[in-house]
Amino acid sequence: MAGHSPDEQSQWAADKRDFVADWRDELAAERDAAADVRDLTADARESALDARERLLDRRAAELAMTTDATERAERAEASAARDEARQTREEAHEARELAAGARDEAAGRRLEANPTTRLAATFAAIAENLYRADSYDAVLRRIADAAVDTVAGCAMASVTLVENGTCRTAATTAPEASAVDRAQYDAGEGPCLDAVDAPVVYAPSFPDARWPVLGARPVELGACSAASFRLAAAGAAAGADPARTGTTGSLNTYGHRAAAFSAEAQQVGLVLAAHASMAAAVVRERDHLQDQTQQLSRALLTRDVIGQAKGILMERLKLTPEQAFDALRHASNQLNAKLQTVASTLAETGEFDTGECDTGQISRT
Repeated sequence: MAGHSPDEQSQWAADKRDFVADWRDELAAERDAAADVRDLTADARESALDARERLLDRRAAELAMTTDATERAERAEASAARDEARQTREEAHEARELAAGARDEAAGRRLEANPTTRLAATFAAIAENLYRADSYDAVLRRIADAAVDTVAGCAMASVTLVENGTCRTAATTAPEASAVDRAQYDAGEGPCLDAVDAPVVYAPSFPDARWPVLGARPVELGACSAASFRLAAAGAAAGADPARTGTTGSLNTYGHRAAAFSAEAQQVGLVLAAHASMAAAVVRERDHLQDQTQQLSRALLTRDVIGQAKGILMERLKLTPEQAFDALRHASNQLNAKLQTVASTLAETGEFDTGECDTGQISRT
């Protein structure tokens, strides 16, 4: 394996071990299947022998034939031997089933230990839990947690949002990650800010000549290296223009040692950031639709209450619809109360406090 990095050699060795283990499991499964076939054949053969002996016994009984004691003893002994053999085969079958279950569990653990499988499982978990999140920020926190779980070398993570020119850390897995973000906001430079406009920004170590003002401040706060990834539209509605929504962002991963993120780890981070962007967009769109639904419901309720109040005044004071609305609006102004409140009180209680309102003047208008 000359020419390969230690991480690549270690991964190759792990893949080889898994391949050999899977191959052995396949051989064991084939042996178990062959043993099951042999046992079934033996069971069928012995069942046929038992049936033949029962038939002979019936015929002997029908013919009133007596059976020699030695012969009866031999047949009983043979029957007991067959029963014992069946019991042994059943125990062997149960043992094979237990062994097969253990092999399946071991194969499952090997599969879960594979980085690609872990990443896919994480993505599936994010998708499954999207609509269980209480808020948009809760989804961002899950994305930060996923970065720590899936990006090799990541000790802590955060999500930066830039909204209308203002930076904030919307999610974090550690106070130190938030502090590193804040240092970049204060300096006005750093990987988390550059990643707003670039797919990935990698800082193998600090200080970095790209950010002279930031200097070694991240190291003092516990981050010796960083890899930041752009979050497309930072959770804006799918297809929305970030310039119109005013929101951009980045997923930030921090390592406790220099050069913590390999090329493969950065690729995983890119995939995670792309998935996270879609997930956040779905949740933000969902929240936006829920807000619109609530606003529409409130508007319809307000309209209905005002309509009821107008109807009461039209009947009670013999007003036109326009005059009834003017009376409600005038009472709202005189009482310094919202129009909906005045209408709701009238609709629920039938009481109409006009303040200084001259309903007689309104009726004559």
